[in-house]
Amino acid sequence: MTADDNDNGHSVRRDAASAARGIAQGSEAMDFISSVVAGLVLGLALDWWLDTRPVIVIIGIVLGFVAGFYKLWNASAVLEEQAQRRRRG
Repeated sequence: MTADDNDNGHSVRRDAASAARGIAQGSEAMDFISSVVAGLVLGLALDWWLDTRPVIVIIGIVLGFVAGFYKLWNASAVLEEQAQRRRRG
């Protein structure tokens, strides 16, 4: 058993890399959710201030979804690039 192995014989480095990927994916999901929530909150605030209920809140939610999907698209491109680098060696 090497220093990089744990009691089950699994590589500690491989386990740590898997945990890091899981945390990164959770972070990407939180980016998406935070974009939608930010659009909602800003829309609610502007609707209250301008008395235009519910027009701006709907626009804010849609823009939040667009921003969230854009962030996910960019994150998936980065992950795909990393996967291609690993395949090349």
